[in-house]
Amino acid sequence: VTDEEVERAKAQLKTQLLGHLDSTTAVAEDIGRQMLAYGRRMPLAEFLKRLEVIDAEEVKRVAWKYLHDAEVAVAGLGPLFGMPQLINLRRATFWLRY
Repeated sequence: VTDEEVERAKAQLKTQLLGHLDSTTAVAEDIGRQMLAYGRRMPLAEFLKRLEVIDAEEVKRVAWKYLHDAEVAVAGLGPLFGMPQLINLRRATFWLRY
């Protein structure tokens, strides 16, 4: 993950968020999501401030914490041709343990 990719993703998230809050229904959905996630309504300024401090190193740190040698779950719907098998995914992460 590069800093450019993270900046592009942050810009896309901001655009989607601001474009999404154009109706009372969308705002109500956003409030509900925030109440479930944070237990409170987070002001837009606070969300944007939190978003700005995320960089490539933070993304890598969180990915390492939650994805490194994690127990993998796989689900598929529809044609499964080309979908990796669970054993192959597990084998790929097993050696990253230490």
